[in-house]
Amino acid sequence: MRKWIIVGAAALAVAACERQTAEPPVEAEPVEAEAPEASEWLSGFSHEISQDVSGYYMPATPVQVGSWRLRNISVLLESDMDAWEGGERSDAYGPIMVEFDNLASPTGVNELGQEYYSETARVLPEAYEITDTGVRFQGRSPEVGIITLEAELDGDALGLARRNLGASEGPVLTGTLTVGERVFEGQQFRWWMGD
Repeated sequence: MRKWIIVGAAALAVAACERQTAEPPVEAEPVEAEAPEASEWLSGFSHEISQDVSGYYMPATPVQVGSWRLRNISVLLESDMDAWEGGERSDAYGPIMVEFDNLASPTGVNELGQEYYSETARVLPEAYEITDTGVRFQGRSPEVGIITLEAELDGDALGLARRNLGASEGPVLTGTLTVGERVFEGQQFRWWMGD
């Protein structure tokens, strides 16, 4: 009988241990999970292109967060990508940049007679990947927060737009743009060669 009492006591002890590990104490505080950093989404700088993709990619529909409106995404020449990827960095320009205007700032008129906003935000890349079929970008600025872009590049439409000097109205870049907490899916961009 004594043997069965010891076995029973041992079984109760094991069950009590299992219960303690399965149920947290009442006074335990919940642990908040942090959202993954944007840097986990994309890292490094790379390009693999067979055609010139430089120029301005203009939003087909307005993208605005607060008083900040997207002006364009600009892509420089492949030689600028090579230099950036080789370690030659600038605080003013990157091989791909996302530019915003602050609509609440005063306006002026430039030498071409075009109106401009006095306060702008230029978001330089923290990471990018540019290929013949797509563009991925990540950057941040104090004004607009973290910016990410994942878009498909239509090489045929880009080639047509370049031959027409940007006169083509068709989109050449289509994808998802994130500005801070706002997500703009299905965003389309037309190509423009600039002034």
